Formats: sequence, structure tokens, C-alpha cells
Amino acid sequence: MKIPYLEYFGLAERPFGLTPDPHFYFETETHREAMAHLRFLLGQKEGFALIHGDVGLGKTTLSRIFLSSLDKETYNTALILNPIMDEREFLISILKELGLEVRGVTKKELFDELQKFLLEEYRQGRETVLAIDEAQLLSNELFELIRILSNIETEKEKMLRIILLGQPELVQKLKDPQVRYLAQRITVTYKLRPFSEREVGLYINYRLVKAGSKGGPTFKKNAVRRIFRASRGCPRLVNILSDRCMLALYGRSKESVDKQIVADVLEEEDIPFTSVDRGPSLTPTHRVVVLSLIGLILILFAAFFANLIGYW
Repeated sequence: MKIPYLEYFGLAERPFGLTPDPHFYFETETHREAMAHLRFLLGQKEGFALIHGDVGLGKTTLSRIFLSSLDKETYNTALILNPIMDEREFLISILKELGLEVRGVTKKELFDELQKFLLEEYRQGRETVLAIDEAQLLSNELFELIRILSNIETEKEKMLRIILLGQPELVQKLKDPQVRYLAQRITVTYKLRPFSEREVGLYINYRLVKAGSKGGPTFKKNAVRRIFRASRGCPRLVNILSDRCMLALYGRSKESVDKQIVADVLEEEDIPFTSVDRGPSLTPTHRVVVLSLIGLILILFAAFFANLIGYW
């Protein structure tokens, strides 16, 4: 579908899409730190890494960028994007991701194929890295299979490096007694952080340039600030808001997004994260507690002054 504002602003492609496109990858401090942790995983010959963070922080893009950055002569890579499957399907997916022709039928045959491949590659001096996105969706059976896969090793190192990427629920799931044994093998852990206000501004400008911008449109500082507050620095929400603002800008035949356009978009679209822009709010329970405390303080003050007047 043609995006109305592309031609108007002279853009070659949509700057604020939601798909994890490496072309638009913008590296912030938290991404650099995550990459450093993953490189440590490989350098120290460790077996497991855990990268976790809220939805929309760029875990999928990060995994693609990291795997694509590895030397193809040294590393074989496999990326599982949706782990909702049984053990047999999981093994088939790994084999296909590694570019192998699947010959086995049973789970044991498939496992043996993968083990043979890992051993042959290790003897040739090549390592294999498996990244599993949305890992919070893994079943207990798959966690157990992953544990068994991690047992494929020599006396000194693992033959398969495994990266688990997931939402906060993954951290909680790894505390479950049924999969706690796997958590004990994770030696590299990193939590992705949201963007800062400065990074949000740089991110918006970067994506506009990558989309073909020659100087316009622009986002004013007050607009960036409001987008930052409304999105809490989450890249996916920044994209949603920025895209809506571009459409509003096109509809008004303007060249620059200001805070009023952002405010109008938040109101018109009824975007659920708009309340952040107005600052933290109290829940009904909290309001009752606060009002009760205020009432108690007033009563104490009244009693104090009544006693004071009686004393005089």
C-alpha cells in the first residue's frame, strides 16, 4: 500500500515502520552494551546468554544485526523467531536455519543430525550460534531439549552457543523449579533499556535520513520531548507516534512537527500511552490512602491548635 506522505516529503521509503529492518538499525548505548555481552559469550567460549527487556525495545533487530556481523568463515548461525512448536519441529527449524537438508524423521534422528553437524564443524574450526527470539514462549519440553543441546561439548568448551532473547516474563519463567537447571547455565545476562530523550531525537532524525530525507521534514525539540514522554523511550512506540505525526504533518501541509501536532495525534488516535505525558498518576487505592493521610494530618493539627488555645 502506498504511503501518502512519502512523495510529499521526498522520501524513498517509510521511515517509521514496525518491522525489524536492519537497514534502520540505530545503535544506542544499551545496544552497544548488549553487543559487548554477546561478543563476550563467544570470546570466553561460554554456552548461554540471556538478553531481556520490555516489548518493542529492539531485541529481534539486535539479534539479526549481531548474527549478521559474525564472520561467515568462522561462525554458523541460526535464528528462531517463533518458538511455539514441539521438539521435532524445533530441531527441524534449527537444521533448516543452518542450511542443512533434513533427512531424519524422528526426534532422535534429527538430534543426531544436528550433533553430527556440530562435531564436524568444530573439527573444521567453525562455531555455531543459535539465537531464540521470544524465548518466553518456550515450553518446558523445549527448555529441556535446549539443555540437552547445550550438553554437546568437548572437555573444554561448548559446541553450540545459545542466545535467549525475551520479554520480562522469560526471567520469571527461568525461576520456575522445572527449568531452573537451565538458568544455572546462563553465564551472560543483559537487560535492554529504553532510549533517553536525546537518543529519541537522534533516532527520529536517523530514520528520516535513512528513508531518503534531504533535510525535511523535521521534529522540533518540544515535539521530541513529548514523544519521549509518551513512549517512555520505547523504539516501537516512538515509531508509531512518529508515523502518525508524519501523516498529520502531511494533512496540514506543514514541514515541521511541533508539540501541538504530537498532542493532537495522542488525543485523536486515543493512544493508550498518552497518560505518561501528563506525569505519573495515582491509582484509586493510592488516592484513598493519600487523602486519608491528609485528613489525619489535618485532624492532628486541629487538635494541636485546640490544645494550644486551651492552654493560653
